[in-house]
Amino acid sequence: MRQEPRFSKTAIVAWARDEGLDGLSSEALEMALASVMERLRLPKGLLASMTGIKGRRLYPSDWPPSLASIRAAEKLFDKGFDRNLIDTVYSTSVGRDFLEPSMASSIQAALGLGSEVKSLDLGSACLGFIDGLELAALKIESGHGQYALVVAGENSRPLLENTIARLLDPELKVKDFFNNFASLTLGSGGAAMVVGPAEKHPLAPRLICCVSQSDPKGNHLCRGDFTSMTTDSTGLLEAGVALAKNTFAKGLNLFKWSPEAFDLIVCHQVSEVNTKRFGQALGLNPASIIVTYPDYGNMGPVAVPFTFDLAYEKGLISKGQRLGLMGIGSGLCCSMMEVLIP
Repeated sequence: MRQEPRFSKTAIVAWARDEGLDGLSSEALEMALASVMERLRLPKGLLASMTGIKGRRLYPSDWPPSLASIRAAEKLFDKGFDRNLIDTVYSTSVGRDFLEPSMASSIQAALGLGSEVKSLDLGSACLGFIDGLELAALKIESGHGQYALVVAGENSRPLLENTIARLLDPELKVKDFFNNFASLTLGSGGAAMVVGPAEKHPLAPRLICCVSQSDPKGNHLCRGDFTSMTTDSTGLLEAGVALAKNTFAKGLNLFKWSPEAFDLIVCHQVSEVNTKRFGQALGLNPASIIVTYPDYGNMGPVAVPFTFDLAYEKGLISKGQRLGLMGIGSGLCCSMMEVLIP
């Protein structure tokens, strides 16, 4: 049986985010779909009312996802972290520039990182970034690394444009519309974190422990590629919430967690319904969940580090707090990580 890790030597020593250049409101998105929505007799305001998403950010269509990661990492280095200390790069994006080479190699090259740096891609749908933090921490805890750069970048615009074109098919049925509905929630952004030795950064957020669970029987509930994403939204929600509940129970058992243990929750966010159901299943105080979906939509693996950085910028995170970094990825997989602010 796999042992869930405790960490004693690892901290998040630097972080930054990048926002899509253009804003797209849910109202404007519905205007682009007005003809099909009228034909299917779907009410105006459906997207915002069902998801709680007022808008999302987008990059230009021809921008590769790696560029969002690169921009976020450059902002991190601009804040003062020495890029020459990096020995590992993990790219955790869902979107990809190509099937090969790896996104991480492109990012490593663009950032001017040396030949001694080990770089690779990690894929776990919307959970990838938390998995990247865990693997980086395990490397540091074992003495096989010092500083790992974990990045994610998503450009949802090409997928969104393909989805709009698909939904405008005059033969489209209501069922087909809602099978593609989740694609309309997607937003774009980039995020970067450096994980390093806590002893050299005593004031940096400390990684404490992590728990994970999976439900591979649900891997059919969301399927996507470069051009489309189809989702059984109801089935995915029910299966995801059940998995999250089981994962949190594991944390309660192994690490003595409780719903009251965390001051703030930084989680992957799909929509208002998903976030509320997630919190209710875990018994969390709704006020403890930092939400970004109303203005940024579903940014996939970018959401957790992006929200973390935004929360710091807004002064929501302070000394002595316990944070829960939590996410559910299609597949299904779930991970939850405890972070302490010293």
